Amino acid sequence: MIIDDILKVIYAPHKVFKDIVANPKYLGALIVLLLFIGLEVGYEYSQFSKTYTEQTTPSIDSLNVFTNSTVWSSSPNVKLTDNFADYINYSVYVAGFGLPTTDSNAYYSLFGNSSLQMDANNTNSISAALTNTTNINCSPSGFENLSISLKQMQPQIAPQNATLKLFSLSDTDYYQYDLTPQLSNASTLTQWNNLTLTLGPNAAGWTSIGNPTWSNVTSLELDFTYPAASNITIQIGALFFHGQYLTPVQFNATGVALQFLLLFSLQFLITWFLLAALIYLFCRLLKGTSTLTVTWKPLFVAIGFAMFIMVIRALVSVAATFTMPNIYYPYDLSLGIRFDPFAALYYPMEAIRTLPASSAVIFNNINASTEAFRTIITVMSVASYVWLAAVTTWVIGALQPEISMMKRIAISAASVIIVSVVLIFLVGTV
Repeated sequence: MIIDDILKVIYAPHKVFKDIVANPKYLGALIVLLLFIGLEVGYEYSQFSKTYTEQTTPSIDSLNVFTNSTVWSSSPNVKLTDNFADYINYSVYVAGFGLPTTDSNAYYSLFGNSSLQMDANNTNSISAALTNTTNINCSPSGFENLSISLKQMQPQIAPQNATLKLFSLSDTDYYQYDLTPQLSNASTLTQWNNLTLTLGPNAAGWTSIGNPTWSNVTSLELDFTYPAASNITIQIGALFFHGQYLTPVQFNATGVALQFLLLFSLQFLITWFLLAALIYLFCRLLKGTSTLTVTWKPLFVAIGFAMFIMVIRALVSVAATFTMPNIYYPYDLSLGIRFDPFAALYYPMEAIRTLPASSAVIFNNINASTEAFRTIITVMSVASYVWLAAVTTWVIGALQPEISMMKRIAISAASVIIVSVVLIFLVGTV
């Protein structure tokens, strides 16, 4: 019987609310609450299961760790310092700061405010090692890329040999990569050369020495050799592993569940209580205290049933996620992902100005591939509140039929609009 009354909210609201206010039962409203929360959490899980963010080592908020001179070692003839005058200044938008994209404080410098500088005098070779990379997994299920930004200030000639080594557990087991061809253009040596190397057993260009394993990279070494002795200055502006993509559900399923249980519980309860309270007050103002016939429990229960409209919206939202392809956000976009008012993930277009062309292209592709999903979510969200306002006019009519239809519509519309505004400010979604 209760389930039947819930379904009648869709196809026979003019009849069902008369029965509900005559015999108000909280159980029906609680069923609607549970359905709403369950479907909305399912909607977010479905959306998150298709949304991949690129992981990095060091973590995205600590990418400057590998360019700090304190974590490197070198031979006695090489001096390691932090250069605070010349570094890669790359700031990205961080949604977690809760600031608008126009605020400079909403941006975070990914690679910090210094670079690693290696200096040596009157020598033809230089070598430095990052001694502890904390057992990085570069197997096919791990990090697929290593990015390094190099600048050679002196000498003004290309190195005769430039080698990168990735050690695995011991000094005799490592992978070796020849960087010489990528640093052969002397005219670009004094600029930041951004190199990205593919990792793993199927990656080209690596030579295996001893018995290293890609699943356990423990240290890194850079070696440069020149035709003649000279003063050498080389800077490293960025160095990090990346290329592993995970969904929030994969690395924090419990956190995702708790976050959205709280979010959608608050959204429903605030809407339920506030909408009922506003209608109660408006009806009281219209009728006057002495002739007030609206009582709280029937109204509150009836609004709880009316919220079944939001359950329908949640069901459509779940279905809309099926239109989404798998989305892959690169590391420099991942920090800027946030929710729109309809609980759909997006990256703010206004923050694109800080991104390089390659990331801007990825952003445009993501926008295009999620357009259908975002359109469905937006249209259905707006329609659900219009529908909810229409249904609440029947609630008012069942409680106080002497109020004219125009006044019922006005009360419902005003109440729903106020609730929507309050939800935006309190929970950030409607």
